[in-house]
Amino acid sequence: MRPGAFTVFRVLAAEAFRDSMRRRIVPAVVFVSLLSLLAVDSCTSCAGSTDIVQNGEALALNEVAGWSGMVIYTLLSLWTMLLAGLLGSDHLAETISDGSANLVLARPVRRSEFALARLAGSLGVSYAMGALILTGTAYLLHLRHGVSLGAAAWAGVACAAGALVVAALAMSLSLLLPRLATVLTVLALVGAVVILNSLRLFGADLEGLGYVVQELAPPLCTSVVVALGAWIAPVELSEDPLQLGLKLAAWVIASVGVLLAVFRRQELGS
Repeated sequence: MRPGAFTVFRVLAAEAFRDSMRRRIVPAVVFVSLLSLLAVDSCTSCAGSTDIVQNGEALALNEVAGWSGMVIYTLLSLWTMLLAGLLGSDHLAETISDGSANLVLARPVRRSEFALARLAGSLGVSYAMGALILTGTAYLLHLRHGVSLGAAAWAGVACAAGALVVAALAMSLSLLLPRLATVLTVLALVGAVVILNSLRLFGADLEGLGYVVQELAPPLCTSVVVALGAWIAPVELSEDPLQLGLKLAAWVIASVGVLLAVFRRQELGS
């Protein structure tokens, strides 16, 4: 008798997470994450500084803490998304090359269950590191500068969704391209989206291909910045949070759908 779908998924996802934890890059990721927290702690400890001068008047750092905090939180969110893409870039393809996918799929396991479990396993490490640095950053900024934790929570949700999109697309590309080509493509695409998102947020008038890409691409950077809008009040951003949320949700569904479709058509070696 075949176990339930949730049981199968849970077992496969746990194994995929253990595989992710055995990756050589993980110790380096942990080190960079802790180093990032130390850097944030050092930056946010300067609450009483008055080294910033505007129109001839000294400003306390807490008057611009919302803006600086938004930049820091957004950069760390983008790092989490890139990490998800890097870890996902061979987490499924490797099982095909080493034959372990054949062994698992020879059992009563659906391809969709296997692919989703590998995606969940690779995301586990990214989410853990992202939760560590983003929660720590939000807490330090709230403790020392009084920024809203609610806004940080929504930005964390946007980051998690963006990381899922990047990981799923990277995993799909890995079934079609070599590892290095997949990594370079993910870096290029994420970089291009972030640049276009930033230009749009700063009011640039995009035209031609840039406009089309900005309208169709996932709002990786924009969704995080808009979620942190309360940190920079009374400045208001022109983007609609609901529309961004729906667009990001659509990309989550589409990216996972692409992964399942590509893996379903993937030829597995004997």
